[in-house]
Amino acid sequence: MRTVTTPAAQAAARGLGGELHGLAAITTDLSRHGGTLADSRNWEGPKAQTFRAQVWPEVETTLTNLRTNLDELARSIAEINRRIADAGA
Repeated sequence: MRTVTTPAAQAAARGLGGELHGLAAITTDLSRHGGTLADSRNWEGPKAQTFRAQVWPEVETTLTNLRTNLDELARSIAEINRRIADAGA
């Protein structure tokens, strides 16, 4: 199989990898903040109960799945970067 990589492809792979780390950190922060709000010791009242019972469980699951997918994509990008470097050597 023929391997072709351009400087643009190398830069895109590096850029995507860097952005993924930032997104993973953001999802972790969102989970932490949401978890604080979901704790009745920190926030109570009708809106807090709605958040805790209806909003947060779905959002938390989505964030967890997103972090898992971002981690898998970051591993794939690292492998692609390694292969690009090997191809250029």
